[in-house]
Amino acid sequence: MHWLDSGQSAMMAALDHGPAHLPAELFAGSPDRVLAGMKVHANTISHARLVALEETFPRTREHIGHDRFNEHSRLFLLQPGVTAQPLTQIGAGFEQFLIDQGEAAGTADLARFEWRWLTAYHAAEAEPLALDVLTSFAPDELLEHTIVRHPAAIVSRFDPLVHQVIGAEVAGLDAAEAIIIARPQAQVLVSPASALMAQLLAAAKNPVTIGNLLMQTGESMDNNEAAVAAIMQALVALINAGAIARL
Repeated sequence: MHWLDSGQSAMMAALDHGPAHLPAELFAGSPDRVLAGMKVHANTISHARLVALEETFPRTREHIGHDRFNEHSRLFLLQPGVTAQPLTQIGAGFEQFLIDQGEAAGTADLARFEWRWLTAYHAAEAEPLALDVLTSFAPDELLEHTIVRHPAAIVSRFDPLVHQVIGAEVAGLDAAEAIIIARPQAQVLVSPASALMAQLLAAAKNPVTIGNLLMQTGESMDNNEAAVAAIMQALVALINAGAIARL
């Protein structure tokens, strides 16, 4: 295991910084043959990284075109620390890099949406809360029931371009105030969200009873009866979106 760790580290250093970083004793054979083999391996690794970026940001690539996306990708892979990331994490920070390269804010936000989609896909497992669990409670029991945000659930505001592009695939997203990305089961779900839904999900970052959630969120709303109805409606929408986990 020690040899594998040190050998792989040496190979990755040589791939990223040149053959001078490859220890002479690592491989048998003449330097020319070792260098030829490393070139083949380097091309394979480089191609895999480019493909990983394409697969992470397919809509961004489609939006700006393959050639420009490929140019950005190759420059991005030259940034310090990027190639040290595993393929599933190699796109971290790509949206900010696009801004630095002069791309429009909407383009960068589209990349941010796709990165958050991938984050939800790789998030921890948790059993989603089913709506019929709440309907089985008496009113007093319902207020004491504790809920928490699902670990895969993300809610955020995005540039109008994101709503337009993703709205072609998800009904109601075009005019939504925010977007929820969740993975209650195996599939990532994207849903429209209101500002109140975003507020509730933020408040449920840590376990909280529904009663306390009503109190915390309702303080900023004038009509108490209307506030409770609006909050409960928003909570139901979060449950249906798979954004709430069952404790």
